[in-house]
Amino acid sequence: MTRSLPPFWPSVFHRCGVIFFGTLTFFFTLGVVGFSATIFFALLGILLAPASETSPYEHVSGKESSRDRILRIDITGPILGSPQNEEDTFFAPLVGVTYGYEVQRQLAEAAKDETIKAVFVNISTPGGTIFGSQAIAAGIRSYRAATQKPVYAFIEGISASGGVWAMVTADQIYADHGSMIGSIGILGPSVFYYDRPTSLDHGLLMGGVTANSIEERTLSAGRGKDIGNPFRRLTPQEIEVLQAGLEQEYSKFINHLAQARGIDPNVIRNEMGAMIFSNDQAQSYGLIDGTRSRQETLSALASAAHLKEGEYAIVRFRRDRSPLINQLFGIQSPPPAPELQQAWKQEQLCALSQLRALAYYGSLSCHRQ
Repeated sequence: MTRSLPPFWPSVFHRCGVIFFGTLTFFFTLGVVGFSATIFFALLGILLAPASETSPYEHVSGKESSRDRILRIDITGPILGSPQNEEDTFFAPLVGVTYGYEVQRQLAEAAKDETIKAVFVNISTPGGTIFGSQAIAAGIRSYRAATQKPVYAFIEGISASGGVWAMVTADQIYADHGSMIGSIGILGPSVFYYDRPTSLDHGLLMGGVTANSIEERTLSAGRGKDIGNPFRRLTPQEIEVLQAGLEQEYSKFINHLAQARGIDPNVIRNEMGAMIFSNDQAQSYGLIDGTRSRQETLSALASAAHLKEGEYAIVRFRRDRSPLINQLFGIQSPPPAPELQQAWKQEQLCALSQLRALAYYGSLSCHRQ
C-alpha cells in the first residue's frame, strides 16, 4: 500500500523550493553574474517546479485535512473508451464525455492508496460504447476485490443502458428523485436506402445534384464490405449477421446484469426489455436499492466505510499536475499508436452520433476499413 502525503505537506515543499531558488538568486545578485542571472534562475525555479499541489487529488468538500477520504468519480455524458491524448482527458468534463478506461485507471490507483476509504460513483449518462461501459464495471469490481472497501453508485437524473452496464458492479445503487433508469438493450447502426432518388442536397457549400435518376456504384472486394451503401438494400444474409451480433451482445448484457444484481435473466429479457423506468419501477426490478439524495447517499457510504460524520474529505483526481513549463509549451507524452487513435475516433462516432443508442454495437463510418 502506498501512503500519500498529508494535505499540508505539498504546499510546504513548494514553499521550500521557492525559498531555495530565492536564496540562490540573492547570492547570484551579489556576485558578478548580475541582474540577468537573477531573472534567469527565478524563472527557472517557477517553470521547473511541479504544481504547488503534488497530491493526485483535489478537495471537493468535507474536512480537507482529513486522512480519511472518499473518492468521487463522475460518469457524465456519453461513455467512450480511451482518450486520444492528454488534452482529451483534461477537457472531457467540459465537453461532457467519460472515458471508461480512464475511470478504470483511476480506480486502480485508488486501490493502492490507504487514505481512500470508499468510492462514490456519481452517474448522469445516457450510456455509450459497450467497451467503455464494461471498463468501468470491471474497474469497480477489481477495486472492491482488491480493497474490500465499499463502492456506492449514485444516479443524478439518468443512467441508461451503458450507464446501467457500468454501475451494477457497485455495492449499492441509489437514484436521486425523479431519475430515469434502464434501456437495457443494444442498438446497432441505422442503414438508409434511397429508392430511386432524383436529388441529392449536400448543403449550402457543397451544392446539390438534380437529375431524372441517380445511379451510384461502390467498388469493393469482400462480401458485405459496402454495408451501409444507401443505394442498395441490405441482403437477408447481411441482416442475419448484423442481428446475430446484436443478439450476442444483448445476451452478454443480460447475463452481466443478472449476475451483478441477482435478477432473473428471463425477467430482464421478457418483462423489463429496453424500457426506461422511474425510481420505484427500477427498485421493484432490483436495478437500484432505493431513492436518496446525494448527501444521503454519501452519508450512507461513509457509515459503510466506518467514517465519522464530518471527519472525512470528499476528493477527486486532479486533471493536470504537470510542471508549468509543460503546460505553457504543450509538452506532453508521446501520442498513442495509430491503431489506438483510430479506435478512439470510432468510439466518438459511435457515442456522439448515436446518443439514443446508449449501448452501441457496430460501425458508424460510411466506409469500413
